[in-house]
Amino acid sequence: MRGHIASKWGKYYIVVDMTDENGKRKKKWFSGPNKSGFLRKKDAEKALPEILNSINKGTYIEPSKETFGTIMEEWLRDKKTEVKHGTWKSYQWLVETHIVPKLGNIQVIKLRPEHLHEFYHKTLLNKCNLSVGSIKKAHVLILDALNRAVQWGKIAQNVATVVKLPQGKKAKFQVWNEEQLRIFLETAADDQYFMAFELAASTGMRKSEILGLAREDIDLTTKIASVRQAYTLAEDGYDLDDTKNDSSVRSIALFPKTVELLERHLRKQRAEQNALKHLYDDHGLVIQTAKGTPVNQRNLMRNYYRIIKKIQKACPDFPKIRFHDLRHTHATLLLKAGIHPKIVQERLGHSSINVTLDTYSHVLPNLQEAVLRNVGDSITGQQIEEKKPLYLDKG
Repeated sequence: MRGHIASKWGKYYIVVDMTDENGKRKKKWFSGPNKSGFLRKKDAEKALPEILNSINKGTYIEPSKETFGTIMEEWLRDKKTEVKHGTWKSYQWLVETHIVPKLGNIQVIKLRPEHLHEFYHKTLLNKCNLSVGSIKKAHVLILDALNRAVQWGKIAQNVATVVKLPQGKKAKFQVWNEEQLRIFLETAADDQYFMAFELAASTGMRKSEILGLAREDIDLTTKIASVRQAYTLAEDGYDLDDTKNDSSVRSIALFPKTVELLERHLRKQRAEQNALKHLYDDHGLVIQTAKGTPVNQRNLMRNYYRIIKKIQKACPDFPKIRFHDLRHTHATLLLKAGIHPKIVQERLGHSSINVTLDTYSHVLPNLQEAVLRNVGDSITGQQIEEKKPLYLDKG
């Protein structure tokens, strides 16, 4: 196989003598990575042996005419069947709100690392004020989409692999101290969703896990709650589904006070069922409406923030935190009480203890030092004072 350089309309092209599948000779013109010809003859001469070598090896990739937007949209469409709907919706928001509007018109073969660098550092970080975490998620999506384009022979390499992401502090969450948590739970005592708030504070379960918790997964004798499913966003609303990941499937020891509250709550639930009889649409959940149906997350949030607002009328400085921050509050209070991070990891369902330590290291800057000190005490044979668990559900 031979090739040479040809000049046409002020540009330089690589021409290769090839044989088609019928054995007929033909000339194939190569116009370079941008499909517009080489500006300099020496650039074409430099590329000639590379193209001949890739053709001989069967690794040559014809430059794609597709735009980066098409690549991302095809990737997003196929991801819909691979991930949970709630996860896919977060992908859709990043792709359709940020990635495609800014980068979608660029031909994928012309996409450069500098395009992505400017997109991450200037557009998302400064103009759109996205968090570093959200920018990292956008980068992961772009990486995956371009990797697939490489695998499918649309591009030769993934330019996203060399792009450095913006560095910044992790978004800090806010938690309640023990007294603030007590005030909230006391104020919420008569709310129809009180048990959901109590479980969030005393177990660290996620909102979707609490709303998906089945009665059969609560053992009041052994005082164990087994997390097996979650009430998550589906295409036609909400539905019961598997937990977030394998590590999320777990057993959580319940505080004695939580068990008492659950017993009272389930008695009330049985009374509601007996009152409505055949009209009661029982879904077998610990947290459900007075008619037996799953609780809409929006209604839960409406009541949650209404309680905080009620407290703030009397205590204007009372901090407003997210529902998910009850999970962080649970973990933080346990760690401050001296509970080992491994136990906290297991209660929260983190994939590893590193996730737990990384998540709460800025809340408790001396946490890792304390853990190492305790381990050191064990190794040197010194007596460690055993601390009692902190009961979050005082009443």
